[in-house]
Amino acid sequence: METPLSLTALDSSALADRQVAALEDLATVSPGIRSGSQNGVNRLFIRGIGLSSFASGADPSSAFYADGVYVGRPGFQLTSFFDVDRLEVVRGPQGTLYGRNATGGAVNLITRSPTEEVSGYLDTTLGNYDLHQTQGALSGKLNSSGTLLGRVAFNTLNRGGYGEDIAQHHAVNDANSKSFRGTLEYKASENVNFKLIGEHHEENDNNYFTVSSGAYPGYTLAGTQGSSNPANGSIPAGIEVSNGQDAATALPGDTNIRRASAVTGLATIQLDDNLSLSSITGWRDTDRHNASNSDNTSAGLGNTYYNESAEQFSQELQLGYNDDRWDAVLGLYYYHEKLSNYVLVPFVQFGPDFEYIQSGTMKIDAYAAFGQATYSVRPDLRVTVGARYNSEKKDTEGYFRPPSNDPASNIPIDDGKTWKAFTPKFGVEYDIAEDTLTYASVTRGFKSGTFNVGQANPAIDPEKIWAYEVGFKSRLFDRRVELTGAAFYYDYTDLQVNKIIGLQTLTTNAAAAKNMGVELATTARLTRELTFDANITYLKTEFKDFCSVSPLTPNDPADAACVNEDGGGRDLSGNQLPGAPEWAGGAGLEYAFAVSAGGFVKARVDSVFTSRVHFSEFNDNALSQASFGKVNASVRYESEDEKWSIAVWGKNITDEQTYGNKTLGVGLWGYPIYSAIDPPATYGVTFGLRL
Repeated sequence: METPLSLTALDSSALADRQVAALEDLATVSPGIRSGSQNGVNRLFIRGIGLSSFASGADPSSAFYADGVYVGRPGFQLTSFFDVDRLEVVRGPQGTLYGRNATGGAVNLITRSPTEEVSGYLDTTLGNYDLHQTQGALSGKLNSSGTLLGRVAFNTLNRGGYGEDIAQHHAVNDANSKSFRGTLEYKASENVNFKLIGEHHEENDNNYFTVSSGAYPGYTLAGTQGSSNPANGSIPAGIEVSNGQDAATALPGDTNIRRASAVTGLATIQLDDNLSLSSITGWRDTDRHNASNSDNTSAGLGNTYYNESAEQFSQELQLGYNDDRWDAVLGLYYYHEKLSNYVLVPFVQFGPDFEYIQSGTMKIDAYAAFGQATYSVRPDLRVTVGARYNSEKKDTEGYFRPPSNDPASNIPIDDGKTWKAFTPKFGVEYDIAEDTLTYASVTRGFKSGTFNVGQANPAIDPEKIWAYEVGFKSRLFDRRVELTGAAFYYDYTDLQVNKIIGLQTLTTNAAAAKNMGVELATTARLTRELTFDANITYLKTEFKDFCSVSPLTPNDPADAACVNEDGGGRDLSGNQLPGAPEWAGGAGLEYAFAVSAGGFVKARVDSVFTSRVHFSEFNDNALSQASFGKVNASVRYESEDEKWSIAVWGKNITDEQTYGNKTLGVGLWGYPIYSAIDPPATYGVTFGLRL
């Protein structure tokens, strides 16, 4: 409430009460947040800006941090979501302090630190779809002086499938994962603190499965027709299951295998009463293998095998200064990553060894210097000035093979480019009353250019934004009501979007786009026991200048505005940006009271509403999610001594069938629409024990 940003911060208790176990749950608590996935790649949208491309090498538009370390690969942004101390979501471009790939905003997940006293917990959850999840931690001091502290935490998740592959007779969208974390904290003195965090995550299941939404209207799935090829023999017609949690594929089990390991080093030195030095060091190694059915049938015409591995290292240094008038920070940042990608699609209808291949690597070296200072002109008036200089170099090599059985058809790839950007920030904040803050800011955001690894895709230019925002935060009625609001306008250049050309899904730049909106949020303590909270966001997004060729109508004459554009095609000016619903909101009601027999009861219900979301820049309804609402509910009892608890909960209790994303396949397979489907109604009971 005292920070001049559009910010949502939730501690562990608030996360548990609202059933926030992953980023997809944030829509219930934070205005304008939407998260979906495609093959387990996180697609986080903040105020309508997010990751629209699923090509390897594509960077997110909303930066994700775990304990202050930037997580580069969107497929591994959810592995640290256990034993969480708090979650912070900053909405709007963060061009100065976060900087890298934060044109939509930033999410910072903070894990729990060790405690001096012996403490711990064990939570076990049982639910439908054979859900069995266990999470726990143990913490305490490791020496008699209490200068060395330790904490270990774990999370295991096992769940039966939400659906079944009726052709292969195995579950789909099940889960089998485990995560471990160890934290050491050394308090060398009152002014010197070091922390070392190591974690490991594994998955081996059929999660993140895509299901069929049929063929694009007017087309027929090729896999249901069968085919005949003299070199390969006849391929019998496959079967299709659409509009449900089930699937029919030619994929055996274990379609999702991924591993992630990470080490984080944090150091803080208080140099004097005003000056401090902080260091954030991060290393992360990730590897994922996903098999996906892209033709929507059991014929196996479009089985796609994704293989991606990455190793990253980052180092950040911050020098902070704080006194009665100044709050300032200077920093240096370095990020290095090596990314490898191999995608294989066997085109069995053309004969043996007829394959589409993307194979390549990309090296990333990013440097930045930044500074930001807030000066109190007087107690109720403060001004902020900040700037960041970014330099990012990417080199890629490998080869791309269009469908062929001849290695001589491989197209070699060897390219590299350096992008630089200067991103300033200007802000002013004014306390118009003791409990009412108003603010205004102008921010420049930058998302680096990139390459699609292993694809014959020209370099993609950086995404840049000027963002203008005004807002207020107020506590009313003896601080029983909190009310916040913001209005914003974004002016984008070179927005990075998808384009299907032939058999490839490429990333390109839309020349210009704009985004304007208003968001409001409130929390009201209606009585001692009853609390109400709500948020709503209105977005008006559109392309201002963008020409693209529709794969469905490639021979359409070019619109007049696009005749001189590369590729000609259809003028999409005025179309809504993908992933940006016009309206989104949520509301929650919580009732908490002590019971006469001892103990404490907390009951809560949350609901969310989202208007239509388009997944394509062409705004086709077939490639969208219609408006919907969802409801979650829970009741929790905690013993008087706080040693044990039991909670009964349900999510999506009205069993709404919705999709996190829909993707259009290629014409060779009949333009299938394959979809990432959201979980159905789930419910269960959680037992908790505390030391």
